[in-house]
Amino acid sequence: MNAGYDVLFVAHVAAGVVGFGAIGAAGYEARSGLRAADPAHDLALRRFFRPGVDWAGRVIFLVPLLGLALLFGGTRPDVSSAWPWIGLAIWLAAAGVATGGCWPAERAAQSAMARLVQQSDGGGGREEQGARPEVLAEEFRRACLRIERSAGAVSLLFLAAVAVMIAQP
Repeated sequence: MNAGYDVLFVAHVAAGVVGFGAIGAAGYEARSGLRAADPAHDLALRRFFRPGVDWAGRVIFLVPLLGLALLFGGTRPDVSSAWPWIGLAIWLAAAGVATGGCWPAERAAQSAMARLVQQSDGGGGREEQGARPEVLAEEFRRACLRIERSAGAVSLLFLAAVAVMIAQP
């Protein structure tokens, strides 16, 4: 093996750890959101669920790119082996769950949290129908439940992919 391969390997593993770790952290924070009596007054939840894109989670899109670079750039290409393609299929499933489950639920939680914070800080103005704090808190909790479940599924898929990458069946 050469130094370039080693650098690619470390980058591939780091991208997996960072990307999937960020998704797992979202699931952990969502669990806290489910338990919070008053989410709008929980500073950690307010900070985590502030509006914005989870760029750290998007790092998962580097994983297959770096993996394919490793696959085709190594000294002994394993292109005909099953394990890299099984790993890619597992990654596709995980990316699908993150894209279709985690991230839309995160946006819903961020939106509900922003409206909760606005009302709790006295900037709510006239209340819209259905925008009472308890309704917004329930909306936030439903989004947190979706995040928790989808992040759990993504984490299990990540562990399966790691097992395949190590065992190389």
